[in-house]
Amino acid sequence: MTDILLSNENMQYINMASKITKTDIIDCVIEDDKLIFIVRQGQLGAAIGIKAKNLEKLRGVFKKTIKFVEYSPNKEQFIINLCKPYKIKNVTIEGEDDSLVAKIEVQVSDKSKIIGKGGKNIEIIRQLAQRHHSFKDVQIK
Repeated sequence: MTDILLSNENMQYINMASKITKTDIIDCVIEDDKLIFIVRQGQLGAAIGIKAKNLEKLRGVFKKTIKFVEYSPNKEQFIINLCKPYKIKNVTIEGEDDSLVAKIEVQVSDKSKIIGKGGKNIEIIRQLAQRHHSFKDVQIK
């Protein structure tokens, strides 16, 4: 994992979300009306809460869409986690440590959704993959 620089705004979101969910949140990305939190491995269920109670509470507090992603030290699994809820057929990782490229094979029906309007979703996936596993690029097949 590379060093992650967080702004004061990111830190405020992380601190507030950690207090509400009582989980260890290690990263946050702010994208327009959406917050994406990366939680430690094994803490995804606790972050969401029983009957999504924490998720709803955070939506009310931040007035934004909230998404939790579970961190994984396994590069392929982390890419799959970033792409949820979409069904991933296969993830292949090519290149050396400093120039890793993840190639994601998805169902045709999910391809446009995972890319997102104007490429917004895939850019968030790329950003988080680069921050946590030093990927150079993430591509959709």
